[in-house]
Amino acid sequence: MKVLITGANRGLGLALTHHFLQEGHQVFATYRSKGEDLAHLESLYQKNHQLRTISCDVAEEAQIKQAKKELEQWTDSIDILINNAAVHLEQGRPDIGALDFSVYLPTLAVNSVAPLMMVQHMLPLLQKGQGKTIISISSEAGSIGNCWREREYSYCMSKAALNMAMRILQNRLGKEGFRIRLIHPGWVQTDMGGKGASLSPAESARAVYQRIMETVEEGMPQTHPLYIDWEGKPLPW
Repeated sequence: MKVLITGANRGLGLALTHHFLQEGHQVFATYRSKGEDLAHLESLYQKNHQLRTISCDVAEEAQIKQAKKELEQWTDSIDILINNAAVHLEQGRPDIGALDFSVYLPTLAVNSVAPLMMVQHMLPLLQKGQGKTIISISSEAGSIGNCWREREYSYCMSKAALNMAMRILQNRLGKEGFRIRLIHPGWVQTDMGGKGASLSPAESARAVYQRIMETVEEGMPQTHPLYIDWEGKPLPW
């Protein structure tokens, strides 16, 4: 299948890119800064152009439009879109009295608005694909019903907003046979999750890949649980 993955230069995005390549899929990987790891993957899978990399800051709509133009030079369809790119700009996790609101709009732009912009501009390619699958990497942090945190306002708010966007998208595109799914990848050992997290990027990517392929293969996409974790368990909204 033809798979478009955003934020593929590190962490879970890089691991997902690698796993899809290993499974024989063709991958189009976007990055804001390519880095050595993605460049190395590109060198390994350059034969038959199995991996194509595209510079794209997903918070910039003009760059998404340019990315689409590049994609259209290589393919006339996409089967799976994976909205993976995300930021966590409140790394210090400040309490209410010390919040820095300058990071809020950038967080919402990348985590909530950018996935919807990606869908809008890539929709013509997705409509021509066989998979018709849109995956957004969410988080249990976006669950209002299961919220336990006392901090991390901006990140949690952005993931809750992403969840709502994809829920509306399911209402709109589900009747056209599209499969929409939000997946919490677990607590992953990335720059965002930290070294003490319980899952390596490869472990999480392996599980998320399984959930994605199950989503692609489901017969009645409009009835499946929309918001799940890496093990396939439904999460409360």
